[in-house]
Formats: sequence, C-alpha cells, structure tokens
Amino acid sequence: MRKIPNEWFVSDDKDFLRSLFKLIKSRGYKVIAPTKKEGRIILDYVNSFDEVEVRYIRTLNTPKHFLFPNGDCLFSWVKVNSDINLKTHVFKEKWAFFGLHPCDANSLVILDKILLGDPKDDIYAQRRRNSLIIIYDCEESDEYCFCESVNARIPIEGSGDLWIIPYKGKYYINPLSGRGKDIVKALNPTPSEPPKIPSQTNKKFYNLSNIGALKYLYEHESWLKHSNKCLLCGACTASCPTCTCFDVLDFVDPSLITGRRIRTWNSCTFRSFTIVAGGRVIRKERVDRFKHRYYHKFVFIPEKYGIFGCTGCGRCVSQCHNRIHPLEVILDVITRGV
Repeated sequence: MRKIPNEWFVSDDKDFLRSLFKLIKSRGYKVIAPTKKEGRIILDYVNSFDEVEVRYIRTLNTPKHFLFPNGDCLFSWVKVNSDINLKTHVFKEKWAFFGLHPCDANSLVILDKILLGDPKDDIYAQRRRNSLIIIYDCEESDEYCFCESVNARIPIEGSGDLWIIPYKGKYYINPLSGRGKDIVKALNPTPSEPPKIPSQTNKKFYNLSNIGALKYLYEHESWLKHSNKCLLCGACTASCPTCTCFDVLDFVDPSLITGRRIRTWNSCTFRSFTIVAGGRVIRKERVDRFKHRYYHKFVFIPEKYGIFGCTGCGRCVSQCHNRIHPLEVILDVITRGV
C-alpha cells in the first residue's frame, strides 16, 4: 500500500462533481460511469451527470470490459489478388472513467503489469493511454468486500489521475498524475490538509500475514474439499476485474476474401483452456483447475510483480453460486497445512 500523499485540496461546492463532469466532457472525453439500468449499477457511457450514481457498492461490470473487452477484434484482413492486406484498429477516442472505486482503479495497475509488459498488448495500451481515471472513494461496503485485506483500500501508484473523498459535506481532492493536477488547476479548489480516511470499512478483515506459506501447500489435501464445492462455471473469472485468460478465434468469410481474428475471454477453471498442442490436458483434475486461480492471484503474480492479483472487490464471491470466498479458502488451507 502506498503512502497517502500530502497534496490535497477541498471544495465545499455541492455541485463540484457536476462541474468536474462538465469539464471532462468539454475536453472531448467520452464518459464511462456507474449508472443504474434495469435495477443494477453498471459501468456504461453517460452523457449527463444526472445519469451518474456515485453511491454504490460495486458495479456489475468492471473497467476491463472496456479496456480488454470480450470479443475484441485484434485485426481483420482482406485478400486483394494474391496479397493479404491486414487492418489493425487504431484507438483514438478519449475515455474518462468517472467515479471508480479504489478497488477497481487498483485493478488497472494489475492489468498494466500483465498487459503492458513484454510482450506488450498494443490494443490495450492504446485504450489505457487515452483513458482518464477519476476515483471516488467508497462510502459503504457489504459482506463481500475485502479490499482492506489485500491492501487495496486506497489507490495504488499508477491507478488513476484524481482521487475524490466525500467527507462531512465537502469533497477532498488528491491529484495523482499530471492530468489530475491540470484538472485541479482548472477547478481551483482550496489547498487542504489530508482528510480522515476510514481505515476499516469492510465488515470483516482477513489477516494474510502468513500467506507466504501458501506457496508450499499446493498438494495439501484441503484443496480437494474446497474444490468439491466449486461448479467450475467461470462466474468468478468472468466477473473479476484482473483476470486476463483468453482464447483466439479466426473467422473467415465464405468467400475466402475477408476474415478477422477475435480475442475471447476464457478461464483457467475450464478444462478446454488447459488443452495444449497434441490434445494433451495439462490440468485434468478439477482440484488442479480450482486451485490454479488461487495460486495465480496470490503466489505467482505477487512473486513477479510484488502485488496481489486481487483487489478485494468481492465480485467473485457475490457471483459464485456457492459463495466461495477466496481468502477463507486460502486461510483454511494455511491453517490446516502449517
């Protein structure tokens, strides 16, 4: 967890968020924000501040649905005589994610580490580079939230451009980037001391101080018990803001003149995802597919990037038919195995 920065501003203007929204729109950004549709809060394009819901616990979808979408066209091609002409997408739109909670903003740091490394995902890089991230602090949580347990309660360096905290009728603003500072300058709020940030908003805290032991418990018998509760349906990975497993499909027009290559989301819990060349299945047993996700999030990614591959948003638990909680599984395995 990074230190809370000292550069803070405050505004007691009740229309501050509306003014911020208007400023962003005036700068040519298409705004993506939490909005209510069919009784659910989702991230979607909005044209007016009146469509924005700032008081919510979690959105059904995540920023990944825009920056790394399912069914993304990687390129298309057309045959001209004996030549094949490729066409790749050049993303020029400017997006502003308005009102993301810290957990979802922090998920972008994980996506960046995975997709902007070597080899770099150029399509993701274009979208991410053109995106402005406005973080709005949580005002409430539910039984599924566990951001504090995985050090994702406050924005991590690189997660966004502006962090806004509503507190006692005022808005405290922290610029996190050059673009954030430019916005603050345009709105001209008053310099301020840092606000009081609630340290315990989750209903339960999970102590992961001994999580290093997980690395040595891959073969522990407790995994079988937990995997037997799992349907391996993929709801957890589909709703996760940081999962990046995908497959690639080629579609060719019947004329054989045009075609396109599509990237589709996949899941490490699916047997088909573990099939390699020659038809070999490298993780045949359901217990192996079940626990691979845990090791990816809490062992492999931390070892490589120094950060958990999970931000505690709670979507995996809320979408799971049997309400399997990743931290409860991990702590049970560690308790029984150490």
